[in-house]
Amino acid sequence: MESKVLLTDESGFTLMEMIVVLVIIGLLIAGGVSFYSGYIENSKITKAKSQISVMQGAMDSWYAGQGAYPKITGDQQLAGIDTEAKDPWGRVYIITVESADGLDNSYQIRTGWAQVHQDKVVAGLGKNGRSVDPAVVDAAGTEP
Repeated sequence: MESKVLLTDESGFTLMEMIVVLVIIGLLIAGGVSFYSGYIENSKITKAKSQISVMQGAMDSWYAGQGAYPKITGDQQLAGIDTEAKDPWGRVYIITVESADGLDNSYQIRTGWAQVHQDKVVAGLGKNGRSVDPAVVDAAGTEP
């Protein structure tokens, strides 16, 4: 006579264990995507600061030779500034030159996109031949 052996010790995962593992994997993926998005945004800010610094160097060189910042697009191009350069968000940089005492002695170069970190822009300033390092500032205070 043959006897049947019943296996009561089945190994494997229960449905609850599988759900817990999938939830943990989902949380790790969500955290990774959030971290990656922040990393990309910070790299765009760094790139914008670098591009603005190069433009500031051209503005200060022009000021050293001319005694005023280049106000019109043609002079900005002669100074070595690409007036059609786009910021990392795909918008053209905004360059404004202000006059005081009859001289064009202060300027601002800012990103054209005002949503960098919640209504902020990357901007670089200069006055009387001296530039300030570009920084993330409130967009409201930088409107031309």
